[in-house]
Amino acid sequence: MIAVLVPTFGRADRLARVAANIAENTETEHRVVFAVEAEDVASIAAAAELDVDVVVNEGRPNYSGAITTAYRETPAEYVFAGADDLNFQPGWDTAALALMDGWVQVVGTNDLLNPYVTAGLHATHYLVDRRYLDDVGGVVDQGPGSFLFDGYDHQYTDTEFIATAKMRSRFRPCLESVVEHINAWSPKGTVDATAHKTQVTAAADSALYDSRRDLWCSISR
Repeated sequence: MIAVLVPTFGRADRLARVAANIAENTETEHRVVFAVEAEDVASIAAAAELDVDVVVNEGRPNYSGAITTAYRETPAEYVFAGADDLNFQPGWDTAALALMDGWVQVVGTNDLLNPYVTAGLHATHYLVDRRYLDDVGGVVDQGPGSFLFDGYDHQYTDTEFIATAKMRSRFRPCLESVVEHINAWSPKGTVDATAHKTQVTAAADSALYDSRRDLWCSISR
């Protein structure tokens, strides 16, 4: 079972399309899990009309808080760190699952956008064996049961997570697993209030990332 975790805020009109896209292109048994904020009543109402699971973010009101809450609320063997601006392509799940081997437990998908992703060096969205999170944890100084560091408002959450997995030799990219990222600044995207919010604290997120780098750079493989 794959739980496709989708944090969302202020985009109720997208949710049906997001759920349909995932259902149409995922071969493995799966559940879509929308992670919403308590005050986003429009998204909660829209999700209630769909065959999906809905969890209310219990962490900080940001991407990492929503993802971590959703992971803790699902028993699925695999979790995918998704978003509401993705376009899943056929076979994305089977290609990524094929690289899971018990040691490799974080597999990056191809977002067709970020040059570091398309070069196989990074991942903005990724499939994770939950044993990696349950037993080791995605955040070095938060231990087992952690996923993403919630100190970042938005930027660098994936950067720290993937850098940590790479230092542990637990990450592998899968460019055949295509989950296109149509973010606000991509050729197909449009800027809205939610997208703008992700940029407001970019400089602070960058500085925080730099201050934390020694945590994973000191990991002994």
